[in-house]
Amino acid sequence: MHISPLPDQLSQTLQPYAGQRLCVGFSGGLDSSVLLHLLAQLAPVVGFQLSALHVHHGLSAQADDWAAHCERVAASLGVPLVVRRVSVARAGKGLEAAARAARHAALAEQDCDWIVLAHHRGDQAETLLHRLMRGTGVQGAAGMRAVDVARRLLRPLLDVPRAELLAWAQQAGIVWIEDDSNTDQRFTRNFLRHDILPRLDQRQHGVEANLARAAGLFAESADLLDALAAEDLQRLQFGQPGSRSALRALGAPRARNLLRHLLAQAGEGAPTAERLGETLEQLSSAAAVRLPFARIALCAWRDALWQEPVALPSPPHSLLWCGEAVLPWAGGELRFVPASGPEALRIVPNGACRIQPRQGGEQLRVEPAAPQRDFKTLAQAAGLAPWQRDVLPCLWQGEHLLWIGALGADAAARCAPGEAGWQLSWQPAVCSTSATRPAAAAGTAK
Repeated sequence: MHISPLPDQLSQTLQPYAGQRLCVGFSGGLDSSVLLHLLAQLAPVVGFQLSALHVHHGLSAQADDWAAHCERVAASLGVPLVVRRVSVARAGKGLEAAARAARHAALAEQDCDWIVLAHHRGDQAETLLHRLMRGTGVQGAAGMRAVDVARRLLRPLLDVPRAELLAWAQQAGIVWIEDDSNTDQRFTRNFLRHDILPRLDQRQHGVEANLARAAGLFAESADLLDALAAEDLQRLQFGQPGSRSALRALGAPRARNLLRHLLAQAGEGAPTAERLGETLEQLSSAAAVRLPFARIALCAWRDALWQEPVALPSPPHSLLWCGEAVLPWAGGELRFVPASGPEALRIVPNGACRIQPRQGGEQLRVEPAAPQRDFKTLAQAAGLAPWQRDVLPCLWQGEHLLWIGALGADAAARCAPGEAGWQLSWQPAVCSTSATRPAAAAGTAK
């Protein structure tokens, strides 16, 4: 009798995950059934904790029966199972893509160290063909990764042909679900699986293994491009003066590679070639530009590039200051500290002090001998991009403008030596992205 090497191979693969919590994405089909049975055997041997998740899409009349089957199988193996019901929102996607997105969202929410999926070598070959049909680049042609750290995904069967999984299941007497939709060739993946790949294999035997090997080679190239982009990003000093000129100096292919890497780091989906080209053109040449994506905005102003959260903070219409030490402002904080001398301002917390965004026409004389300067001139001198200026707090006492956060204070309002007053500072909202925007001055009364 043939003895499958699968258990021993899987045991070696999973040794690094001893002591960790593994959750199998369990559909009840052949592939995930084999994976769950194997991991249930290996859990006490290797020493990992095992659970499973069944995602109930509600797309089939048999969905409830499938969930019940998965519950029975998991119970027989002593594996804790969660059945998660999801709504599949098309939102412009095909049914396959929408269901996959809902499934991965449910898996990502699991309280575990790793999600373990049953993708095999045939799935990898299909993925490569599917992406090539859509004009993918090197990153997409890399296919699925056996270990995807960013998404906590493990695919320990990725090098195993499906025929080997079938043989093991039959030998072990496993009962699994057959989903009729898996043979519906209106879906591109099914068309590739049941029509194209068999015909390609007739022309050149072993094409599935060759495609999977090609995906591995593309993955090596993708990793090298990522390493190059990380070096370029460090060299550019993203967020600092000169970073824009440095991007131009890279040349278009290398600059596009850097932008792809930057967007991927921020959790953005891969942009189309057209969108990427337009983004590079505007970041390279537009006078001032803020390009919003789903999570971040890429910005360029003068000779600096940076990224910041896509949603800009909104300041309140107006606030009265009555002596509070801290007031909230546009996601950040205004701080008022008792002080004396020229570092402080001569203001009285009597309810006549208000803070509001700019209204237009604001002017300040920040040095005693200097002329008054308008808001735009001060903001340009401070290096603030146009869209960063609308959130600046302006402190008025009656009809007298005393201070603008990040820009300065009225010289006539400064305290004399030894005179008591208040020192003001504004701490803007913290940028949570990995590459920071240029830091504006905190906006003290200095």
